[in-house]
Amino acid sequence: MKLDINSIIKTIGASVSFEISDRLEVLDSGIGTVTFTGPVAVKGTATCFNRMIEVKGEAQVRYRTFCDRCGEALERHLTVPFDEKIIERAEEDQDTSMEDDDLFTYTGHYIDLGRIAANAILLNLPMQHLCGEDCGGLCPTCGKKLNGSDCGCEDSQVIDPRLESLKGYFKNN
Repeated sequence: MKLDINSIIKTIGASVSFEISDRLEVLDSGIGTVTFTGPVAVKGTATCFNRMIEVKGEAQVRYRTFCDRCGEALERHLTVPFDEKIIERAEEDQDTSMEDDDLFTYTGHYIDLGRIAANAILLNLPMQHLCGEDCGGLCPTCGKKLNGSDCGCEDSQVIDPRLESLKGYFKNN
């Protein structure tokens, strides 16, 4: 997912708009239970500031995952903004094996938008996925989904014998 910046590279303040859609190899393997189902769509603008290019825009992707409480399959859409400053890397620095992963660089007349989009997507994926705010999860005894229905296991739960005497404490008070 490369952006040609040849038209703006020599003019300070010049900008170019872009809208690109492509699959990213980095996201093809998925992350944990998250599987990316479609191409990543990236749109925005790139502006030249004397050997530095500012890239602003947003990345969109669809993915599949599972509810963290009940295990139901989910389909989600994620849109994340990004704003990156990309500096020019000198030709002699290209041969060195040390690369700063926190810094985006470009050489020549192209910027790799795929790396920027993948970074923004991976950093903004939700930590928890739920099928709904009121998801009841699974019954710890029988494993039935508790979304909108009752399994009837509440009364038959096994109580630790050491705590048996506390069973009726709140009923008496």
